[in-house]
Amino acid sequence: MKKHPVVPEPRSEPDELPDPEIPNGRGADPAVFGASGLDDSLNSGIAAQKDQMSDIGMIRQLLSRKVTWVVVTVLVVSLCYALTRPVVCSSLEKCELSHQGSAELAPYSRYIASALTAVLLHELVSVVLTHRTARKAIHLIPNIRESLLPSALLCTTFAVLLVENMVFFIGHKTWFAHAASVGREDLDGLPVYTVFYAEWLINVPILLILAGTCALGRPGPEVAEPLVITNVYMVFAWSANFIPSVPMRYTVVCVSFLMYFRASRDMIVWVKRWKQENPECHILGRPLLAIMLIIVFGVYGLVYLGRLEGIVPWRGERLFFLTMNFTTKLCASMALAGIRSSEFQEVLLAMLANTQTSFKRALNYEDVPLLRD
Repeated sequence: MKKHPVVPEPRSEPDELPDPEIPNGRGADPAVFGASGLDDSLNSGIAAQKDQMSDIGMIRQLLSRKVTWVVVTVLVVSLCYALTRPVVCSSLEKCELSHQGSAELAPYSRYIASALTAVLLHELVSVVLTHRTARKAIHLIPNIRESLLPSALLCTTFAVLLVENMVFFIGHKTWFAHAASVGREDLDGLPVYTVFYAEWLINVPILLILAGTCALGRPGPEVAEPLVITNVYMVFAWSANFIPSVPMRYTVVCVSFLMYFRASRDMIVWVKRWKQENPECHILGRPLLAIMLIIVFGVYGLVYLGRLEGIVPWRGERLFFLTMNFTTKLCASMALAGIRSSEFQEVLLAMLANTQTSFKRALNYEDVPLLRD
């Protein structure tokens, strides 16, 4: 006898879940139980948190615009200049004589300018030739234009640095420096080379873009915050050379270093997030440029403090800044050369893999016999 499987009979199920039973008496009153007050507080807290997050997001999006960087930097420079009123070095005899007495340092600027000219021409030729070659593959590789961005930024960096070194041996007036005014007779009137700070306001943001966006692939809002902070604290550090009041001066210096630590923390976050996204990659690869910049900026800060206290002579500060400015950009160029080389190899491997895949598919399709009627 054939057996049939037993199918359970369908039961009538409610279309909606029953309402929860609320006990009668004191617990049923929401005012006493606290349900309404708790809901209101939670809703208001969530709404406030959303508003705060939206405000932070809007600020970050605003900071990610290049116009915002320029506007913030110009406003801070104008404010600090108006408050400190530094005297141009050529207007003060002690400052002018001190600069003219350092003629033995001028050859260093000439040597660096000669080396920068060679490096700049090399980068320009590389950009032009790469662009001419890449035009043929623009339709095949969509992001090939972005691969030229690091070289273009490096050309800008070397050009600005070349102008900085040229002002030290071209011209007779010291218009590119200001006289220090820190309330000490031995330090007042010595030259503070504003041209260094002006160069940093242009080149340091470029280095941060190279380290954050080009090397680590961080988004614009994530790179913009430490970039703007760095520009602001560099202006504060420059203005501290012209504040005679010791408490006020070191308040500005402390704020500058706190902002340096904040920007460095953000750069470390770049590295951590990149490492989380690329756990198989080595920490001394692409993150090396960001780590190097944190260390170099810290060393710059120590030399700056030494000059501010008279421990480091102003000649030594000038020579250090000239040498390190060139060395830092050259090291950044070498690091990015390795990154660009690895990127081109990855593109070639990806194209080769795609070619092999389609070829295998063609073979597979040919192996399938055609159906005939």
